[in-house]
Amino acid sequence: MTRLYELGFIIEPRQPDDEVQAITDKYKGMIEASGAEIKHVDTWGKRKLAYPIRNYTEGKYVFIYVAADDVVPPWPDVERLMMQDEKILRHLVVRTDQDLKRAYRKAKVKPRMPWETEEPAGEEKGAPHAS
Repeated sequence: MTRLYELGFIIEPRQPDDEVQAITDKYKGMIEASGAEIKHVDTWGKRKLAYPIRNYTEGKYVFIYVAADDVVPPWPDVERLMMQDEKILRHLVVRTDQDLKRAYRKAKVKPRMPWETEEPAGEEKGAPHAS
C-alpha cells in the first residue's frame, strides 16, 4: 500500500540559495534511494518564524511530497540526519493520505493534491459555481 507523506523543514536564513538546493537534493536522494517516489518539491523561500529558533527570526522553508510503501519507510534515517544537521532549524514528517481520505468522505469529491494544478474535468476556469 502506498502512503503519502509531506516532509517540511526550515533551513537557516543565512544559507545561500544554492546551499538550500544542495541540502534539498541530499534528502531527495536519500528518500529516492529507499524506494520512495518524490511527487513534488515546494520551496517557499525565506519566511518569518512564529517564534525565534536558535536566535533566528526567519528561515527558508522547503516541503517535499513523497509517496512511499509502508513496508520500508525512509523516515528514520532522514530524521536522524536532519536532527544532526546544524543548518536545519526544524523538520516535520506528516502522513497526509489519511487526511485526504477524511476530506474525500466529508466532501464526496476527490481532493486535489498540492502538486496538482490543473482544473478537474468538466470545470472551466473562471466559470461561476452553482449555488
